[in-house]
Amino acid sequence: MRKWLLVTILVLGLGGNLSAQLQYNWNDKSQQIYDAITSLRIPEARKWLELEKKNSPQNLINPLLENYADFYQLFFNESSSDYEKLFPQFEKRLQLFESGPKQSPYYLYCIGVTHLHKSLVAIRFDKNLDAALEFRKAYLNFKDNKKAFPKFTQGDVYYGLMTTIIGTVPKAYQWMANVLGMTGKITEGNALVLKYINSKDEYSARTRNEALFVYPYLLMNFEGNQEKAFAFLESTPYDFKKNQYHCYMAANLYLNHQQSGKALNIVQQMEMADAYLPIPFWQYEIGYAYLNELKLEKAQKAFAEFISTFKGNFYIKDAYERLSWIAYIQGDTKKAAAYRSNVLSQGNQITDADKLAFQNAKKGNWPHPVLLKARLLSDGGYQSQALAILVGKTSNDFTTDADKTEFAYRLARIYDLMNDPDNALRFYKSAIEKGENLTEYFAARAALQIGLIYEQKGLFSKAIAYFNTCIAMKNHAFKNSLDQKAKSGIQRCLKQ
Repeated sequence: MRKWLLVTILVLGLGGNLSAQLQYNWNDKSQQIYDAITSLRIPEARKWLELEKKNSPQNLINPLLENYADFYQLFFNESSSDYEKLFPQFEKRLQLFESGPKQSPYYLYCIGVTHLHKSLVAIRFDKNLDAALEFRKAYLNFKDNKKAFPKFTQGDVYYGLMTTIIGTVPKAYQWMANVLGMTGKITEGNALVLKYINSKDEYSARTRNEALFVYPYLLMNFEGNQEKAFAFLESTPYDFKKNQYHCYMAANLYLNHQQSGKALNIVQQMEMADAYLPIPFWQYEIGYAYLNELKLEKAQKAFAEFISTFKGNFYIKDAYERLSWIAYIQGDTKKAAAYRSNVLSQGNQITDADKLAFQNAKKGNWPHPVLLKARLLSDGGYQSQALAILVGKTSNDFTTDADKTEFAYRLARIYDLMNDPDNALRFYKSAIEKGENLTEYFAARAALQIGLIYEQKGLFSKAIAYFNTCIAMKNHAFKNSLDQKAKSGIQRCLKQ
């Protein structure tokens, strides 16, 4: 009995000493592991982490890095089985961080990062209320940490990002954000992230990979400055070959802004090895790039591989719709109908692209083949080829109101992307007149684009009027993302 009592005292004593020695030590090995994780070399990073946990069991940066690895695995691959296994670990690590030394700037930083990771994963798995609650907790942690440790710039990437996001809350709802302790401005948030990127202090390299990931998105989606975003992207020495995290960001931005050729080139030159996290999403982006060139067989192969290997639900409906279009263009109506039935039964409707695919499939109508080809080519950046398809046609060549609206919108978009604002404005306004009461997104997107053109011309009151026109349109596809862009545009114009 005395022997067991002595062992118990020793164990409890050892536990007490270990707890007292807990520390936040971001060292060279931590940096190496972080860089691997934020290059998506997650299998490799996990091996290093296991060794580091044995060598430094008291270092709380190790569980933080585990959070990073789990977060990226859940976010990119959206596996339900991974979610059940990995998501509960966030809460366990939160409790561990809370037992660490509060005098360290990493105390609130680690807690804030964990809440933000939980928020972003919750969005991915359609738990929006949980996401909002975790977002607020994260923001307050970073805000308090900035106040307590103003020279701790490592938190500025997240604090800046969240400040920008909060800055897009409509004026009518700002009071609610203020009550919740959250305030923000787009310009202040973006400036904070850029300041960190350009800093040379002791923290400047620690979360640089994340800063270089989020900043182009902030410029593009919140500041609305495509030229500035791509200028930053192309003047910064990114290593797209070895950093798949940055490669994902660049390919995504190029694909969404009519530069499919650049996106495909980046993905095809990317290093592939067992050290990297397997991500089916690459095939989804390859499929998009090939489809925008009307390389139908290559696109079909890529989309089919994405669907067969992806364990989540994001973009599944959209991918099936793309497959149905390929079969439709090829004249295989039976296969096109089969793919369309999968649009209705597979995936979810969290993303705007998936919502639109579902709505299209539910209507049962097929896009006009001429407009579809023009759209795909234009989306890929092949404006001359797209315009050639539409030259000589008028709205009288199309029978439905939706097709007439899309015809005007497609011409406007092509002219807009060819830097011909006068023709673009003419056809955008025609699209609004024809489609403002339709459920298709063409009229709302036309209003947004007119707002952007007027903003660029310095005609801010006209820009705000069209941004509000966009927001006022109801029950159309892509409403969330279009409204977000319009609200950001209003915020920018009001500051002029």
